[in-house]
Amino acid sequence: MINLFKLTLLFIIYCNQAYSDELVNLRFGSNEEKKRIVLDLDKDLSFDHKTFDDKIQINFKQRIKINKNISAKDNLKSIHFDEKKNTLVLKFKKRIFKTNIYLLKKKKKHSFSRIVIDYSLQGSKKRIIIIDPGHGGKDSGAVGLYKNLEKNITLQVGLILKEKFNKETNFKVILTREKDIFLKLRNRTKIAKKNNADIFISLHADFNRNSRARGISLYTLSERASDKEAAALARRENRSDLIDGVDLSGESSEVTSILLDLTKRDTLNQSSLLVNFLIKAFKKEMNLLQRTHRYAGFAVLKSLDIPSVLVEMGYLSNKYDSKLLIDKNYQKKLSDKIVKAVIEYFNWKDKNNI
Repeated sequence: MINLFKLTLLFIIYCNQAYSDELVNLRFGSNEEKKRIVLDLDKDLSFDHKTFDDKIQINFKQRIKINKNISAKDNLKSIHFDEKKNTLVLKFKKRIFKTNIYLLKKKKKHSFSRIVIDYSLQGSKKRIIIIDPGHGGKDSGAVGLYKNLEKNITLQVGLILKEKFNKETNFKVILTREKDIFLKLRNRTKIAKKNNADIFISLHADFNRNSRARGISLYTLSERASDKEAAALARRENRSDLIDGVDLSGESSEVTSILLDLTKRDTLNQSSLLVNFLIKAFKKEMNLLQRTHRYAGFAVLKSLDIPSVLVEMGYLSNKYDSKLLIDKNYQKKLSDKIVKAVIEYFNWKDKNNI
């Protein structure tokens, strides 16, 4: 009988020792930069952790028990503790973008040891997209074979893009113009910078002496043009400010050189990456110009730290493109492809932590 009592007492002592460590509380906090979960523990514990698409797994090295009053809230969908594996799983409502997990050791007798989880979720911050409908007001841009004006086509597509992007919860779209007004090129880039834009897309429709030329082309900023046609196009587009009495042509080469010296190489790489996703979205169902990605010194693309692409949606000098560019269904289809490309571009960046 005495031996049985001793065994029972030893078992109780063992259980108390085995489960002497406790996860006392879960606290939540956030600011504009990151979100935080703090696990309060009654003593310092060793652990390792793994991060999956939508959950964080914490594996404790010592036996632990969990306060039953702990519950999920904020961005947490559920909390699960596996007693056999001694593992805590925090499941989130959205995919996890980035984490930083570390231990703050106990400093005072009555304080807690803390496991701090700093994290951000995909889509938790809205991406700012600037859509720039080219030309406007007294600057009509190119005039098509059917007297269709470039400034009207770019605005129509810009408004469709805004409507489509706003249906996606992760984006906020700002148009440089929403009506038929004239804007200096430098003011268009100022709008992008003022709103801390993530990307800048300028919409245009080209005109060429060769009436057989047709298809979509995409341009990014470069000190040197990829070809004579790209250089000529840049000169035409940059003349927009001449209509308002501002001559940019004299400073173009020098300013472009300075800007390129200051521009982070990463920004130009990101612009090219966005072009790749646009080409991928377009190529199956849209007509593309040969050597679709071209580059030149476009004044409207000279935003130092914003990935920027100029989209030439087709040729108003070509009878087929000219008809398509005023067709509402084609404008919607074109807009769908741009939206798809932008979503895939940001998804790729999120996946690769860029």
